[in-house]
Amino acid sequence: MKRVTTISAALMTAMFALGMTSQASAMPNTFNLVEGNTSSRLFSGVDHYRLQVSDTSTVTIKSRGMNTGGGNHSGLTAVLRDGSGDVVTRTRRTGGDFAINRQLSPGNYTLEVHANMFGGRADTSNFYHLTTQTH
Repeated sequence: MKRVTTISAALMTAMFALGMTSQASAMPNTFNLVEGNTSSRLFSGVDHYRLQVSDTSTVTIKSRGMNTGGGNHSGLTAVLRDGSGDVVTRTRRTGGDFAINRQLSPGNYTLEVHANMFGGRADTSNFYHLTTQTH
């Protein structure tokens, strides 16, 4: 425990020295979304994925939740936003997986993946990954 505290104190000191505390605390879980499968992620509230579309195309994004404890996962929903932050589409499911199939114009997009956790708390047995296809 003492070692963790020392490392945390050293990190905070460095962040203060570089003036990064407000920027670091405001950064959400953000990842790049590319064609294919993402790495598995633990359900952790809201994750953000950056998606860059270079040509007008139909983009399909599907989630696949897994519960390593053998039960059902608690559910995923998503919101896709354009570069201005406006909602392009949102999924309406309250449980299970989601699928987005949408024609997108060239630009930058952000996908927000919302983990709907049972009882409002994190569960270390619920994971998900995304599959993205462009056609």
